[in-house]
Amino acid sequence: MTSFDHDLATLLALDALEPDEQADAELLLGMFPIGFTDASAALAEQVATEPPPDLRDDVLSHALSRRRPGRPVDAATPCEPAEAFNRTVEDLHQLLESLSDIDWDAPAHDEHGTVRELVAHLVGVEKLSVRWLDETDDVPAMLDHIAATRPVVDQLAETGPREIARQWHSAALAVSAAAATGDPTRQVSFHDLSTSVEGFLVTRTFELWAHAMDISLATGRGLLQLDGERMVMMSSRLMAAVPVALAYRRSTVADRTIRFVLTGAAGGCYTAALRPGDAPGRPDATVVADAVDVCRVAARRLPPDQLEVVIDGDRQLADLVLAGLDAFARD
Repeated sequence: MTSFDHDLATLLALDALEPDEQADAELLLGMFPIGFTDASAALAEQVATEPPPDLRDDVLSHALSRRRPGRPVDAATPCEPAEAFNRTVEDLHQLLESLSDIDWDAPAHDEHGTVRELVAHLVGVEKLSVRWLDETDDVPAMLDHIAATRPVVDQLAETGPREIARQWHSAALAVSAAAATGDPTRQVSFHDLSTSVEGFLVTRTFELWAHAMDISLATGRGLLQLDGERMVMMSSRLMAAVPVALAYRRSTVADRTIRFVLTGAAGGCYTAALRPGDAPGRPDATVVADAVDVCRVAARRLPPDQLEVVIDGDRQLADLVLAGLDAFARD
């Protein structure tokens, strides 16, 4: 009997063929393949017999011993927010070091302007960040992220791009040092937001990554690819913030739940209630998409309607959540 015949015989024994396929198989092999009688009887017995009462618990326990729920077997371990920020600072620093003089004049952002002006903006952001992280510094409210750095951008208008890059790197290292001092659980207020030091560093990591993408696209380079440890940290923090993001957008929905199945090397499964304080229930919608692309949506570098996504369940609810993922993005 050939390999094809064996496969066909197996399907016939399992009653897994369409009527016309079954008729052809019976003509070829006979009414019941020799050698499959015992197997078929065993299968029939399993169908007719209740499984052992502890089978489900045993299988689940064994599965959980192999890997924790919601994470791929070979998933990266998320790094700490401070480490993610530091690595992204160095990635952006290397990108800036690689730029030519022509690259610095390339248009990079609709509101900031050229690469040079965008990096000058980041100098202003880092200087503000040091003040925001200083518990003794009473920084006045600056709701407009772009206007808040305009004085620094203007001051650097006649400064050479290499010096601007140097100043940004030095200021970013000062942010890292300021975040490492004081109470790590303290609240940091910036613009119209308030979060922990860790949450602040997550937001800044997203911002540096987003602007690195801006610069890469402006200068014809490939998008900055963050390592798995950073992407898992960013995506998991993003998923945990879904209820708060919807609250910020005033689009919470009581007693509703969404499930994200994030694919790729930084993938994982996350379930979130759509109102702060609510416990997640049975998902009303499931969103399946690449983890990096979902983070790009949150960074406002990929419109939600351009995300490659599979949605099961309440499509309108899923669209509402996807539209709110960028609530904390600051350009």
